[in-house]
Amino acid sequence: MNKSIFFILLATILFFISACQKDVYQCDHPAATDDVVINRNHPMKDSLEAIIDKFVDLGIPGVQVAVKNADGWYITGGGYAKIEDKSPLTSGMKSWYFSLTKTYTAALAMQLWEEGQLQLDAPINTYLAPGVASGITGSNTITVRMLLNHSSGIVNFTELPAFQLGQLNNPLDQPTLEEKLELVYGQPLMFTPGADFSYSNTNYLLLQLIIEKASGKTYEQLLKEKIIQPLKLQHTHYNLADADMASMPFPNYYFDRFANEQLENITQWNMALGNTSLAYGGIAGTAADAIRFYEALNKGQVVGAAALAEMRTWIQGQESTQPDYGLGLEYYQYGLDGDTGQYGHEGDGIGCTTQMMYVSANDTYLYINITAGRQLFGPYLFKTTDLKIALCRYTARWRP
Repeated sequence: MNKSIFFILLATILFFISACQKDVYQCDHPAATDDVVINRNHPMKDSLEAIIDKFVDLGIPGVQVAVKNADGWYITGGGYAKIEDKSPLTSGMKSWYFSLTKTYTAALAMQLWEEGQLQLDAPINTYLAPGVASGITGSNTITVRMLLNHSSGIVNFTELPAFQLGQLNNPLDQPTLEEKLELVYGQPLMFTPGADFSYSNTNYLLLQLIIEKASGKTYEQLLKEKIIQPLKLQHTHYNLADADMASMPFPNYYFDRFANEQLENITQWNMALGNTSLAYGGIAGTAADAIRFYEALNKGQVVGAAALAEMRTWIQGQESTQPDYGLGLEYYQYGLDGDTGQYGHEGDGIGCTTQMMYVSANDTYLYINITAGRQLFGPYLFKTTDLKIALCRYTARWRP
């Protein structure tokens, strides 16, 4: 499970945020079109739709699922893109990837490693500006690799009360990169660097600064020049202008603010959060473009074999029962006994949850986007998580 989920204390704080403000978070988006040829006779069709229907009946507002394998594409959905007008989720709708972005960021870092511009085992103060390095405890011993695989011990700024209170008090006024980093300056490490695993968005915030320093280009430039343009990902976006967001086919996003199964439309909040989540979560796109990127990565069209092997070198936390993370990739074990495991990444916003997974045993790619957030301990945490598990388990165990 993605480790960016907020602490339970939000349940208490959220109670005091007035529900009468909810209209502030709504917005409208146009209908979607797509360029994917869907196999209407795909052998996974009936089972995927049965799983989706089960959870929509339990209250999931909307879910989009895409798979691709030797039988081609199948993209389907359930519930609504917008509960308010009962419009459907269609295959060309865009979504915020949130932490799926970390795989793209890791791939950019590995490209720079291949080019000799970035050293994985160099301390991060080699690349960070002195003012930033001095604020990060252990910056002289934490390496770039430790940021990539979350073994740095640096605290996750999105789990700090100051960040969470900012989200609740000013959800449409998102903090800058510098303001986010200031939250962790001087914070003690959770463990000795390299000794354990703990998922932290701060790691990838720092990686953005590091790859920009190493390359001499902005993260946005690198993403466009090294991934989006070469792979012709025409429906993948970063750092959108407000007018562009308004013109694109995003669904509405919902949140069970009081953990009482009463969903609230918080679309603008989720959009603002996604668009400012930078190198740790700021990419948006279609289901098909997410699969295209991961497929290109596996086929050696993004990084070479040695770099991909590094990305798939898993570490395991001291309290974990299976591997946790590679370099920008999460490890999963949803398959049959004897399977070698699956990998990809999860993502979480305030009003959605996403997942990308590759199953080597059947050469299948799976993308999931659910339009309800799971940032509180309560019914929708379990509904959305159980839906993702059911889809991942079915996909990992499916055989032609």
